[in-house]
Amino acid sequence: MSAHHKLDVCPNCGTHLGHDTNFCPNCGQENHEVKLPLSHIGYEFVESITHFDNKLWNSLKAIFTRPGKMTAEFLEGKRARYVPPARLYVFVSVIFFFLIGKFADHQLEESIHELKRSDIVKIDMQDLIDDDQSLDSLKAGKLGRRLDLKIPLNERGLTDLSSRLKRLKPAQLDSMLTKANVAVNDSTRQKLRALIELVPDTPRVSTGLDQLFGKRKFKTSEEREAYEEQLSHMPDQQIDSLIRAEGSNPGWLTRKLYRQQSKFSHLSNGENTHELLHAVTKNLSIVMFVLMPFVAVLLLLFYFRRGRFYYEHLIFSVHIHTVLFLLFSIAIGITFFAKPTLISSVLAWTFWISWFYFLLSIKRVYGQSWGKTIVKFFLLSMMYGLTAIFFLLGALGAGFLTF
Repeated sequence: MSAHHKLDVCPNCGTHLGHDTNFCPNCGQENHEVKLPLSHIGYEFVESITHFDNKLWNSLKAIFTRPGKMTAEFLEGKRARYVPPARLYVFVSVIFFFLIGKFADHQLEESIHELKRSDIVKIDMQDLIDDDQSLDSLKAGKLGRRLDLKIPLNERGLTDLSSRLKRLKPAQLDSMLTKANVAVNDSTRQKLRALIELVPDTPRVSTGLDQLFGKRKFKTSEEREAYEEQLSHMPDQQIDSLIRAEGSNPGWLTRKLYRQQSKFSHLSNGENTHELLHAVTKNLSIVMFVLMPFVAVLLLLFYFRRGRFYYEHLIFSVHIHTVLFLLFSIAIGITFFAKPTLISSVLAWTFWISWFYFLLSIKRVYGQSWGKTIVKFFLLSMMYGLTAIFFLLGALGAGFLTF
């Protein structure tokens, strides 16, 4: 920019400038004409992009050809050729978490699609009938407890199963009897119809919270949904009274779980799962960000005799997590085009490649013998793995409580 027209006075702070001054000695602003043509603005934009591209190319080249080289040279002061660690991390992590969100959504859609394609519903009559007299009738029917029914699933799964059972055609009844190894005749059909009539209008589909809040009964599914909708708007005192009435002790966690009842119950039917995945992904990004300074602390403890400052270990940690995100971004991109049977293999290979990359990077950056490097690497891996599992469980729990 020094080739452009110079100003005598800095427009930012008013300091007088010399004719050959490129930057203001007082505030540091570049000394050139502020009224620039559109072509010059376009030139500056292209220059900034290509300048970043050159640094990005140098960074990627070092990452894929010589593990640990970028960190080692950055710590030696050779920084101009590489993208700064924080900027590179942000750039790669945005891509990674975007792809992992798409990957989770894609896998969920595939699972739901596969579920809807499957039209075999396993029906345990004893689970659907909840009074002793009806259970006695079931046993007396001698048709067996478990029957296979061929019936398409809808979005709400089994929530309207009873009404659909009662509308079955004779051919469907015969299919149920045949699969249960029961002779097909008018008598067995009549017994099966009688058993189906015993199924209540709202089948007991477990939500996972029924262990805590299973005492409340509802006549219809609509009544239950209306009650669950009210829970999110109830004040704490009213929630606490409901919890006490059902024999549980009120508290922050119990209250939160009680309010989440509706969302939990719909998870088993495929609803709210997208919201849960996005909440977990959001918390995962926070967890990975917190793990970086923790890894730097571990490196400081393992290499305290090397005379390195904490920020040097932090730079290594930022770089290694950036590489981890980059490798898994590539792997996730591959899974979008790979066969479903190969997805687990692609992710497994990426994990082992990342693990080996971490080992090579430690060897290059810290320069110890292979024996010491391998021992410290395994200790670091175990400590990092345990800590990561703890944090990931926390992210999962926070996702369940906040989605």
